[in-house]
Amino acid sequence: MTDDELRNFVIEFRRGLLDGRASTQHCFMLCAPLSTLLTIHGVPNTLVETWLKRPPRNHVWLRLSDGRALDPSADQFNAGLLPVYLGPPLAGVHEA
Repeated sequence: MTDDELRNFVIEFRRGLLDGRASTQHCFMLCAPLSTLLTIHGVPNTLVETWLKRPPRNHVWLRLSDGRALDPSADQFNAGLLPVYLGPPLAGVHEA
C-alpha cells in the first residue's frame, strides 16, 4: 500500500467509526480495530500507548514497521495537524 493509499484507507475508516464526532479521546477506539485491519491488509504495525504531559492523559497510536507514526486522531492535538498523521513520531505526542 502506498502512503497515499494508506492515508485514504485510514481517512475512510476513521470517518465510518467517528460518524461525525470529534476525534478527541477516541484514539483507542480508532487504533485498536485499525491495527487489526491493517495487519490483515499486509501493513505491519504496533499499537503504542504513550503518556502526554499536556494535557496529562494517555494517547494511543500506531507505529509502522519502518518506525513512522500513523495517528488517526492527530487533529485533537493541534489545529494545524491533519486528521490522519503519517510521518516521523511527533515530540510530545508520540514519545514512549
